[in-house]
Amino acid sequence: MKQEFEKALRKNRNILKGIGIFEIVGGIVGLGLIIWLMLQGTETNTLVFLIMLIAVGFYVYSVFAGIRLFKKLEHGILHSRILQYLQIPAISIGGFTYIMTSGGYLLFGFDFTKGVINFSFALIASKFQLNILSVGSNQFLCVNLLAIFVLIILNKAHKKIQEQTLVKANYEQNINDWKEESNLVSDE
Repeated sequence: MKQEFEKALRKNRNILKGIGIFEIVGGIVGLGLIIWLMLQGTETNTLVFLIMLIAVGFYVYSVFAGIRLFKKLEHGILHSRILQYLQIPAISIGGFTYIMTSGGYLLFGFDFTKGVINFSFALIASKFQLNILSVGSNQFLCVNLLAIFVLIILNKAHKKIQEQTLVKANYEQNINDWKEESNLVSDE
């Protein structure tokens, strides 16, 4: 019976490890993208430098969250949740654009400029776009369904781990209580 509890725990912890690997790979791909952009000789002013710094911070955070989730499992869940919440919206309205993805994306929304429903998908890809007061940019509003899906899996696995840990602890306590009672009866 104890082995069944441990098997269920291991399965859900492996799900968390998989999400951690996904976040690590996404962060590394994003950092590689930023380095590639810097090597292209793009002109940088203070605003571009600040945006690049934010992008580097985002992808470093992705690697950090992934490592925490992979190594510490339940202790890294908060960082992974924050990372996924940051990736849900993708918006470009009034000269402001915000898109941040790490590891992949499944963007679904509406392109106001073209008047069409927009859909884009990529795995093992990271996307970062932060524009402030840009002229002539597309107007769109999207949600990253992949980030929502990862959050759902993360939360389900975490809930099952908590439940299985409690059930296992109760089982072990009941076995110990039974053994103590059996020892008391045999001693009499």
